[in-house]
Parts: sequence; C-alpha cells; structure tokens
Amino acid sequence: MNGRGGRAVAIACAAYVAAAVAYTWPLAARLDAVPHDRADPLLTTWFLWWSGTQAAPLTTHWWNAPMFAPSTGVLAFSEHLLGLTPIATPFTLLTHQPLVGHNIAFIATYVFAALGAHFLAYTLTRRHDVSAIAAIAFAFAPYRLSQTEHIQVLASFWTPVCLGALHRYAQTWRTRWIVCASASWVMQGLCCGYFTFYLAVLVALWMLWFAAGGWPARRLAIAAAAFAGGAIVLAPFLLGYEGILRDTYGFKRSVGEMHVFSADAASLLSASEDLLVWGWVHVFDRRESNLFPGLTIVLLAALALSAARPFSSDQPEPRWIGRVRRALAVSFAVLVAASALPFAFGSRQLTIGGVKLLSIARGDKPLSLALVAALLLVALLPGVRAAFRRRSIPAFYALAALVTWIFALGPDTTFMDHRFLYRAPYSWLMLLPGFDGLRVPARFWTMTLVCLAVTAALAVHRLDGSRRRTIVALALTGLLLDGWPRRFVVVAAPPIRPSPAGARFRLDLPVTDARDAQALYQQMFDPKPLYNGFSGYAAPHYGAMKALLADGDPEILRILASRGSVGIVIDHAADADGTQRAMLAGFASAKTVRAEHDWSSYLIPQGDVPDEPPDVSGSLVRIKAVSASSERAPAARAIDGRLDTAWTAVRDTPGIAFTIELEASTHVGQLVIAMGQYTADVPDRVRIDVSADGSRWDTVWTGNAALPTYYAGLRHPKDVPVVFPIDRDGVRFIRVAQPAASPRDWSIAELRVLR
Repeated sequence: MNGRGGRAVAIACAAYVAAAVAYTWPLAARLDAVPHDRADPLLTTWFLWWSGTQAAPLTTHWWNAPMFAPSTGVLAFSEHLLGLTPIATPFTLLTHQPLVGHNIAFIATYVFAALGAHFLAYTLTRRHDVSAIAAIAFAFAPYRLSQTEHIQVLASFWTPVCLGALHRYAQTWRTRWIVCASASWVMQGLCCGYFTFYLAVLVALWMLWFAAGGWPARRLAIAAAAFAGGAIVLAPFLLGYEGILRDTYGFKRSVGEMHVFSADAASLLSASEDLLVWGWVHVFDRRESNLFPGLTIVLLAALALSAARPFSSDQPEPRWIGRVRRALAVSFAVLVAASALPFAFGSRQLTIGGVKLLSIARGDKPLSLALVAALLLVALLPGVRAAFRRRSIPAFYALAALVTWIFALGPDTTFMDHRFLYRAPYSWLMLLPGFDGLRVPARFWTMTLVCLAVTAALAVHRLDGSRRRTIVALALTGLLLDGWPRRFVVVAAPPIRPSPAGARFRLDLPVTDARDAQALYQQMFDPKPLYNGFSGYAAPHYGAMKALLADGDPEILRILASRGSVGIVIDHAADADGTQRAMLAGFASAKTVRAEHDWSSYLIPQGDVPDEPPDVSGSLVRIKAVSASSERAPAARAIDGRLDTAWTAVRDTPGIAFTIELEASTHVGQLVIAMGQYTADVPDRVRIDVSADGSRWDTVWTGNAALPTYYAGLRHPKDVPVVFPIDRDGVRFIRVAQPAASPRDWSIAELRVLR
C-alpha cells in the first residue's frame, strides 16, 4: 500500500473509532458499567471472563463451567465467545475488571465491523470514499442498536472480511486469500456460533454465483481444501456442543420457538425505540426482529437496481424463454388470486362428476407456488440472465440480500403474524446439520446488512466524480442519522456482595432471571461453583430447584448443603415479602454472616445426605386412553412417544386433573412422568389417586412434585423421568390432580405406568 493509501486507511480507522465512541457514549467514560441492561451483557461478560482467563479451550474444565451446579457441560448452553477473548482478555487481566474487557471489545465490534465492510467495498471499488459508505451502512445499521445486549451478534466483522478475501482470491488466484477467507469464517464462528452457519450459506451463494462453471477445477479444489481445513478447526467446538446438548441433555429448538424468534415480513417497518430519527416506526414488533433498514440504504439500493437495468439486455434471447416468462407471469397472477380466495370466500374446491379435482382451504399453498413462479420469472429476466453470465457483482449482492432476508423470516414465514407460505425456504436449511439448533433465524438479517452495504457502495461508485463526492457526503450523513441512537443506555454494574468465607458453593436468592445474571457477575469476584445459572438453556433440574426455593421449602437447602457448605446472598429488594429470609431464619444450621440494609449473607455448613426418592424401575403397563380437565395442548401428546411435545394445562386454573385409563386392572408400582424439555412446567402441589372402576378413588401420593423433579433432572438429564411411587394392586385408573391454581404452567411430555 502506498503512502497515500496508508493515510486514507489511518484516517478511516480514526473516523470509525471516533464514531464508535460517540455512538456508544457514555460507555467509553464508564467502562466498568453495563451496556443496555443487567441481563445478557452480564452473561456475555461472564463467558469472556471464563474463556479468556479461567480455562483452556476445549478442556473438560472449560466445558464444565461453574454455574448450574452440579450440572456438567454447561458452557455449551450458550455462546463461548472465544473469538472475542483476544480483544477482551488483556484489558480484563490489566484492570481486574471483566466489564472493562467486555466493554472495550463491545466498542471494538463497531470499529472492526466498519473496517471489515470498508475492506470488502475497497476490494471491489478501489475507492476509499465509497468504501466508507459500506462501512457506515454495516457498522451503524439501525438493526445493530436493537442488538446491543448481544455482543456476539455485533461481532459480525469477520463476515465482510471473508467475502472480501474471496473476491481477492478470484482477482489474483493467490492461495493466501482463500486461506484468509476460510480463517475469517472460522473466526466468525468463534465470535458467534450462529454465523458459523449463516455465513456458510452466504459463502455457498457466492461460490454458486462466481465460481460454479467459471473457475478452473484446480482453483475450486484449493478453495474446497481451504474451507475443509476451516471446518476441521471448528469441528471440536461443534461436536462438543452436539455431544452435550443432544446426547447428554437432549436439548433441541422447536419450530414454535424458532417462530417466536423469526422475523415477520412486516418487521422491515419495525425499528428500535432508541433510534434518534426512526424510533417511532413500530408497524409490527416481535422479539429480535427490528429489521428496519433506514431510508438512506433503501434509496441507495434503489439507485443500484436502477443502474443494473434488470428488465433489459442488449443480448438476443430465444423465443421460448419469452414464452416461458409470459407463462410464469400468468401463473403468478392466477396463484396470487387463488391464495386470496380463502380469505375472501372461505374454503373452495373444484368438483367434476363427484371427483374433487382441486381444493383451496388455505392461502399459503398457492402463495408458495406463486413465490416459486416469481423467483423463476426473475431468474429468466434478460438483465438477470445477462448479470449471471458476466458474474455481475452488484446483481449478486442485490439478490443475496433478498435471499438472506427471506431466510431471516424463519421456518414459518408470516406477514403481520399471518402465515403466507406453506413451506418456508428456511425449513430447507433445517435439513442440514446444525440449523435445527439455531433459535433466532432473524439474525440472518446480519448477512443481509453486509449485502446491502456493498450494494450501497457500488451504487455510488457508478456515479461520475463531481456527483459522487456530493452523494458520498449525503449518504454518510443519512446513514449515520438512520442508525444513530437517541440515547445509548448504560447502567451501573451490580454492587459486589461476597459470599461468606469458607463456603464451597454460592447461591444468590431469590432465584430469578434478573438475579441469576447478576449472580454470574458476583462469581467473577467470588469464584466458587454457583447454584444459580443464566444461559440460552437451563439445566434440567433448575426449574424444580427454582420452584422449591420460591416456595421457601427448606428441604432444598438440605440437599444443596449435602454437597458442601453453601454461602447464600439475599437481595432484600428482590425478596420484598421476606420469603427467602424467613426460610434461612427457620433453617437450624444457617448462620447469619452479614446483615446490611439492602442485602444479607448466610452460611450453611455441610450436612448429611437426605434420603432420595426412588429411581425408575419396573416393566411397562399398557395405557388405553388419557384425558385432561384442562388442555392448552391435547392430552394425547403425553403418550405420543415424543419428548418434544407435551400436554399442557391452562395456568391459573384450579382443580386440574389428568386421568389415565389402563387396558386392564393390574398392580402398579410407579407412575413415571418424563418432563423432557418442559422441566420448568412443574405443578405446585400434586395429588395422585387410583381406582379400580373410575368411581371410587384412593389417594396414594400427595406432595410437591418439584422435589422428585429435581432429582430426576440430575439423574437423567435427557428425559427427566419423575417417579411417583404407587405400589397398589387392582388399579385400572390413575388420576394426577393439581388441586389449587398455580401461576406456573403444568406440562407432561411423556408418561409411563410401571409394575
């Protein structure tokens, strides 16, 4: 790089640092504070502290991070953030303040995102001014403000570097650039696990457009080898997650859960309320899906599309292509009209001679076919075909932006929460390994932002010199205004509250999401195994432990103390009714160590091991039928052989009863209710009755179901079989009842009756 180019890069770096500091202000002045809130940012700070200063990656000690004690492998419950530790760890070690390391890495994500996009755009244009447009469009996009609690999503700066390196390889055929592309993919995966997969999709699209049918076989082989090498580097991490989440715990993400965290087509008109200019845009709100792109990037994309002339070409084409296009256009119109019929007139069908030829009960099926027709029509447009023949860079990024946005809509595409496609394109990705474990498809929008940023830079690059300078200035101003925060929320870190000296374990009370995240913060200054936990998944026993503590049941304290002395810290404001302090005051061996005005601490010495409930034993008894007095989900789901479905009662309903009818009267030794992934849905109190004829009932068990659920979660974390001893002869009917209303859900994933 010559001196002039070096000065331009230095100026760009200084400008991006200044913009990042100003954007996140006052965070740079309060590096020991917390950006956004005291939940996820404290979790990500804890992960950076653990991965960067406490354990070597991929060791057993690293995977067995000390929360959700005594569970193992809990690091896999969320992102490890290893790719950000080179930034955060030096400052954490220097200051002994994990938040300082986290916050410097946080601000750096904006700087590096701008530099990465600048590198990509400069690779394509060889102009620093238009590259600055891509940098600002990507690093300060409105979407990023809605992700300030997720540093892993902000850490997407390796994505444009990967794409830029691919272009450099295509320009020079130098092996170092394809190695750089692969290494960037690896680093992106180590920063954010989601982008391991989402960037892989974007790279695959890139290869299909630029390399397939155009690159020599040797170049393709080198590229394949480079990315295979990257996959080998990532494999131990991915296999570690797979082994822990699937094999040990049986965790998986349901389509329903993915739907909640997918974008809606109307999310393009949903913006973070913290935006300075566009905070009022809220046509449709859904978690994680504030995809409003801003006005400036839309205008620049329109300029790029106009310059690309997608509907025209100077090349002649065969007549049959024109005929096919017209047929597709007619098909598209007919299918769109057909999709509107169910909304306007209800279900419709075509019958001739008593034979049903066509039925339209829902609009999503014909609309899905209409989308296929539209995509084929677009693919056959003269300009699109010509763009593919010449491997047009602007056309690729415009089309890739469209495709990745469609993927961001998730497996159940909706508009204003109304489903409009029968089978979404994202569901095709779910057939590939790993994609069915990603909870937030809306984060695919980050890939869209990279494509839009490049499209914007290329649109301005096409202009002549005098107009370009003016448009660059206007574009940079508009992009910054579109994404600039009205306020950047920074909150004080929790005060340090040490647990008593001599404690082997720590427990912060009350156990709530807010307190659990702050308990992780406390642990960084009080490094003892923590009974609390806060992550993407919860340990299987945790919901039951939480329920027992919330009820003030002292039995759970005996269980926890049987593993070693426990230091307990209680936040008085969160324990407003005094339930937690009363529980400790009534526990004979608990000693008050500190009693401050807003918090107190206690020490429980190690005690005897309590008697444990029985484990699963016996042979299966055949079930004839099941029924329930309250159903938010059907009772039959409790015997469908699947742990990922469940019968669920309507919460806050008194007198809920779930009844099991056996095929014949027999001896029943145990009723086993497998909770699977529904361990948080524990009823408050349970009464189990048995009957020989369904009219006269005898009570055989009463108590808190949370206690046997706690043991089941530790013994068998994959299916969590909760055992209720029956030991009765002549049983034909079993009734499980929750007599009083409960604020918690009650679910049964699977049940078994054993002799």
